[in-house]
Amino acid sequence: MRFGICASVQQAVQLCEELKASVPPFDYLEEGVQRFLLPEQPQQNFEDQWHAAQDLPVAIEAVNALLPADLVLITTPTQQVNSSRLERYIKTTLERAQQASIHIIVFGSGTARNCPEGFDKADALNQVKQHFAQWCVWARPYDVQFVLEPLRYAETNILNTVIESAALVTEIEDSGARLLADIYHMQANQEQPSDLKALVPLLSHVHIAELEGRTAPGHHGDDFRAYFRALRQGGYDQRLSIECNWQNLSAEVEPAISILKQQWAE
Repeated sequence: MRFGICASVQQAVQLCEELKASVPPFDYLEEGVQRFLLPEQPQQNFEDQWHAAQDLPVAIEAVNALLPADLVLITTPTQQVNSSRLERYIKTTLERAQQASIHIIVFGSGTARNCPEGFDKADALNQVKQHFAQWCVWARPYDVQFVLEPLRYAETNILNTVIESAALVTEIEDSGARLLADIYHMQANQEQPSDLKALVPLLSHVHIAELEGRTAPGHHGDDFRAYFRALRQGGYDQRLSIECNWQNLSAEVEPAISILKQQWAE
């Protein structure tokens, strides 16, 4: 099992300097598509970001925050998908992810995939499924996986639970589609830890944070053992990223990783 953190390259570089440790307490960094890969900016801007990442003692293995809010995925009578922009955006993301040796691209993007009010949700879901399947096919030559992230009800009105998101992934699994489980979102949605066990074969990534304030593990004493038990019983042994609202990264990161490792072992 590998434990990582979601943070910017600049935050991670500063953190390593403050910790004065050649090996940080986390195994990898998870950055952002819009912040790090910069798919709608010139290649040189990305190269500058990538150059700064060379100072890190760990690799950037995953990226999240895939789509900007205005790059919508659902065509309705009042809203159009900009197909050419979307294709260019996704393919540039894949090219730069491969260049940076990134393996996982998280598809959350709650606003971009939101079903507009009054529009048929089944139609909206089908459109999102078609986009996601196409991206997964495009990703194959790049040795990159797209993972679908279920989001809490407060962030989007479509694909909220791990069970409904797993159903979509199963329908297009032959495209290479994979699933993410976010324990923070699961807690917010009041989903059961046991929901995870049967879904592990679809999982390629996990996010975690405490429920109150989306804080790092250790602030409020959240017990994640039931979720970890379901993951372990299903055979999950890949990546788990802390995706939280860091308040003081250098003070929080070591205790947070330690707590997760302890609870995972128990």
